[in-house]
Amino acid sequence: MKLIKQFRKTIWPNSIILIIFVMIAISAIIVKQVVIHDESKSDDYSDLSLISSEVVIHFQKVKPDSWKDYVAVIHVCGPTANHLVQQLDNGINFNNLDWSELNSEEFKQVKYCRHLLDQYLFFTPGEYQFPLQESSHYTDTYGADREGGQRKHEGTDVFNQKGTLIFSVCNGTLERIGWNRLGGERVGVRGQDGNYYYYAHLDTVNEALVVGNSISKGELIGTMGNTGDAITTPDHLHFGIELPNGKWINPYSWLKVWEYNSQLNS
Repeated sequence: MKLIKQFRKTIWPNSIILIIFVMIAISAIIVKQVVIHDESKSDDYSDLSLISSEVVIHFQKVKPDSWKDYVAVIHVCGPTANHLVQQLDNGINFNNLDWSELNSEEFKQVKYCRHLLDQYLFFTPGEYQFPLQESSHYTDTYGADREGGQRKHEGTDVFNQKGTLIFSVCNGTLERIGWNRLGGERVGVRGQDGNYYYYAHLDTVNEALVVGNSISKGELIGTMGNTGDAITTPDHLHFGIELPNGKWINPYSWLKVWEYNSQLNS
């Protein structure tokens, strides 16, 4: 009996401490893996946003079945891509191209770019739609100074007339509706892809929208205005995309491609 008591006093506490230590170590590994995954995904989106919308649109027009192959090659290799483009023009499959004129780093980058176009569907026709049903004026102002340099512009401003209808670019769940200081009347949608889609400076919000409800691509968000800190500017939609890790990414190139494809289908 004394031995059992002594065992409980010495072995059990040490076992519990060991178990706790192991659990903490496992938790730390899991958290580290999640952080690394989020950072990697964030880098993927950032790299994807650098692909030229003009290049994407051109090859979606002239090579609708193989545009991803051409875009990956042109994006990475630029003017030196002629030998690869000629092979694609001759019907050679992307995976069977002769890569001998590329160095190992260029080869990796082309493959990586091609992977991004498959993995993330922002450029894929039909997956997302332009938030307006008509052409509008907008330029790439992502990262521009706001409030005298106190913050950066984390989206794209799409200008049109007050009252212009605004629609959801994707399927998702309504996460935020109503007023905030900068965005004025705004709607936030958590897309099925996990990203947060932010529609700000609205004049009116669709009264049928309820936080927690689902929303479909093409469903009415509201109408264009200049509420919030846009009160001194022309009417426009501030459109932003925030990744699950809290990083805002530049939506400009995707908006251009969505606009092109929306016009094709209208």
